[in-house]
Amino acid sequence: SVAEHKILNVGPTEPWSVREKLCLASSVMRSGDQNWVSVSRAIKPFSEPGRPPDWFSQKHCASQYSELLEATEAPKSVFQHRHTSICINAMIFFFCNHEQNN
Repeated sequence: SVAEHKILNVGPTEPWSVREKLCLASSVMRSGDQNWVSVSRAIKPFSEPGRPPDWFSQKHCASQYSELLEATEAPKSVFQHRHTSICINAMIFFFCNHEQNN
């Protein structure tokens, strides 16, 4: 049905790049995890080529950040520790991959 089709097409279907995740984590660190308007605006210039206009919507940013938090092994009761873990892991992954590609 049309309603089912719309539900299936909500949100990005491709994974976010490491760069996009790093920008997201950095923006959340500056703006907080409740200010998705600022987070979304701040990271839009860093999208990969070919991303749809709503790739960094407030809803998708919040959803992606939630996935990043779930992927960390840090205690869920301490926001700052989880966020720091995400930033460190993203930076290590980014720089390791960058070095391999050069």
